[in-house]
Amino acid sequence: MSSLLRAAKLTSIALGVTLAFMETGSAQIGNGAQAVTGGPSGVASASGPVGPGLSRLPMTTPSVVPYLTSGGTPAAADKAGASNDTGVGSTAYGLNASYKWPYTIARVAVTGAPVNTTNGALVPVASRPYRHSGKLWMRFGASTWYVCTASLIKKGVLITAAHCVHNYGQKAAGWANEVRWYPANYTSTPTGGPWGYYQGVNWRIPGVYYNGTDTCQSGASGIVCNNDLATVTLAPKGGVHAGNFLGGWYGYGWNGYSYITTPVFGNTHVAQITQIGYPVAIDNGYQMLRGDSYGKYIAMTGANGKLLKNTQLGSAMTGGSSGGPWLVNFGTAPVVTGGASLGNAAVRNVVVGVTSWGYTNVGNNVQGASWFGQNAEFPSASYGSYGAGNIGFMVQYTCTGAPAYC
Repeated sequence: MSSLLRAAKLTSIALGVTLAFMETGSAQIGNGAQAVTGGPSGVASASGPVGPGLSRLPMTTPSVVPYLTSGGTPAAADKAGASNDTGVGSTAYGLNASYKWPYTIARVAVTGAPVNTTNGALVPVASRPYRHSGKLWMRFGASTWYVCTASLIKKGVLITAAHCVHNYGQKAAGWANEVRWYPANYTSTPTGGPWGYYQGVNWRIPGVYYNGTDTCQSGASGIVCNNDLATVTLAPKGGVHAGNFLGGWYGYGWNGYSYITTPVFGNTHVAQITQIGYPVAIDNGYQMLRGDSYGKYIAMTGANGKLLKNTQLGSAMTGGSSGGPWLVNFGTAPVVTGGASLGNAAVRNVVVGVTSWGYTNVGNNVQGASWFGQNAEFPSASYGSYGAGNIGFMVQYTCTGAPAYC
């Protein structure tokens, strides 16, 4: 293996101060492992280091270590562990042996207040691009409120799950009576977040969900389906739409934007996905959570004999995360200043699904989402300029019916 082990070049100016040289030492234990200690030496720099400095990253080539070298599992005696481990082993996947799908899960808010900020709970929840997601409250009937998650994809349009605003197949009787969206929710107080809430004006779902005729998995009608997605238009506040006030919104993708089929993952169709949600069973549903996992495209035959398309990923989220965005290429774009490449997906913060379903057993920790794109119910490759399949149709339908919100 070749290595670029190049020290950063720093100018040394005599200050009359000499750093004491500390001899390196070593300790050896019975199995031959060694520990070595070093320390500073020479004369201190007058100005300190000047960046960006040079890399010390060891590098190799695929001819030395092929991409597909990994395979099999480590020896049974090589037990996973971590500092502060309680002895129960790795837990960043489901507890069911058949559903060990790796992921990370964490509260978005930082633990302590950062510099020049008095409230760490707002950081980075209230920053872009996180604040384009928020907690969704839906009232069914006179006084029964439910919770979901939703995110902006137009200046006044949210994307969420259809089941958040409608009871599958119940037609006119299935609608939620009221919808409110709290961007960057971080507290249990009535305000929810720094900007309170935006009132929903209309919510729209696919007709097959409304009628109860969607392609769904046998035994999971209205649960694992092709078209569990919805849009919600939000009333502006003070004449300003939510997206304009919050400084933007997410994009959306279809037909597997940023997914790849690769032998590295056994020729499955996968994407790295960031999930945002407000699951009630974690932090009582008031804190924004972020999960990261690889999402895998799955295709089944629905109960009606048609092709059923979904994505699955590893996640510890639960009820309340429904409708939360599944994003590819999430975050603020860095600037390439040297010999690097950010890859092929240039568009950032793209929603490619929304949380639709999970498993009843606690600890399985896998969730699913309807595939954004062409399917049996929405086969067109283009719905105007709005994209393909179910998401293209839903955004076209929403923006045609409420152009001021788009």
